[in-house]
Amino acid sequence: MWFERAKELINNVEGDISLIVKNLNTGETFSYREDEVFPSASIIKIPILMTLVEHVQDGKLDINEAYRIGDERIVGGAGIILYLSDLPYTLLDYATLMTDLSDNTATNKLIDILGLEAIAETCKAIGLQDTVLSRKLMHLDGINKTLKNLTSGRDMLKTFEWMHNNPERYELAIKILKQQLLNDLLPTYTEQTYDFAHKTGMITGTRHDVGIMYLKDPIFVSFLSKDLKDGMDGVRLANELGVMIVEEFNKEA
Repeated sequence: MWFERAKELINNVEGDISLIVKNLNTGETFSYREDEVFPSASIIKIPILMTLVEHVQDGKLDINEAYRIGDERIVGGAGIILYLSDLPYTLLDYATLMTDLSDNTATNKLIDILGLEAIAETCKAIGLQDTVLSRKLMHLDGINKTLKNLTSGRDMLKTFEWMHNNPERYELAIKILKQQLLNDLLPTYTEQTYDFAHKTGMITGTRHDVGIMYLKDPIFVSFLSKDLKDGMDGVRLANELGVMIVEEFNKEA
């Protein structure tokens, strides 16, 4: 069985791995350490994106309204705003930069606009138990050194199921997630004949990739890792699992 082979691959990696694969049409689910809590890295940007889309849907914000970076601290890590001038960007621009290029400055600007409390309310409404946004990204000074952004595979499943089951409300979020430009993990060696609405995350010793593969059925996949002895082991494992999942769920009956 494919999942037994997947667990063999997982057990050959030095580090902690969580894997969930669920057919969203049939409910068939395969899971490995789904409840374990991980540093969220950039997949914490998913509930931020959802909160923005909710505010737009509710008429609280205009997706085309433009904001300058202004006093927001320009931070490094992933993204491109660090290298651009202080132009006014629309909320759609910030959402796209945050999600598809994983830009951390764009993320922090959206946190400012939305507020931590609103993002926490989104997480609460979905029923997330392990997902916490405690601080802005790349802000590790002062008290922030002790604050952690966290999540779990179980919470990521709830998040994507929530969007999948409310397609009209989250149409824009799914569209942006399908435009993902960082595709070096699960989809790297799979034939790109399907849409994949997903988000990756990376910090030292951690590689994540979570989302919905639109194969013959919509297949949710959550690949989380932490404490990897070699980060490239996580990359290679995700690559192999991605091929395995696509082959299993796209094969002829």
